[in-house]
Amino acid sequence: MRGSCVPDVITCEGGRLDQSKAAELFRLHHLALFRYAFRLTGRRDVAEDVVQEVFVRVVRGLERYRAEGRDVAWLFTIARRLLIDRQRSQRRQPDDMPDTPVSEPRSDPSQELTIALAEALGAVPEPDRDAFLLRELGGLSYEEIAAACDATVDGVRSRIYRARMRLRAALSTGVKVT
Repeated sequence: MRGSCVPDVITCEGGRLDQSKAAELFRLHHLALFRYAFRLTGRRDVAEDVVQEVFVRVVRGLERYRAEGRDVAWLFTIARRLLIDRQRSQRRQPDDMPDTPVSEPRSDPSQELTIALAEALGAVPEPDRDAFLLRELGGLSYEEIAAACDATVDGVRSRIYRARMRLRAALSTGVKVT
């Protein structure tokens, strides 16, 4: 514990986040945010841009920040909203690059598993996939996911359950579940 800061929530007296704490947030959570954005978009460049924009918004919002929960939930909420905004703008202006990655030739069993997982995740409906990734990659609680997704806790439990069942079915049979 540093000074008067709480170890899990990187805020100090008055509930404000200072710049050194923002750097600490980046160090602790940028990889999880990257994995989350990458799993949702399938594109490394987009995931990197999303993570960068999350922390730009964190730094811009330092004065307005008030501790209301875990910082990681706040970060994933920002990332989720950025991804939703990106998806909306793409619907209006489709670009030349596809959103789905081009599969490499399959040779390595771990690569095949990664590809199978990506395909299985792609077949999971977006609300279910989003809740599942927030839980598994972000480590958010059901309550934090409910707040980030504007859903009830029971709704989040159902979404995560459905996502797990679809993934289990798709990965156990090797067949896409639609």
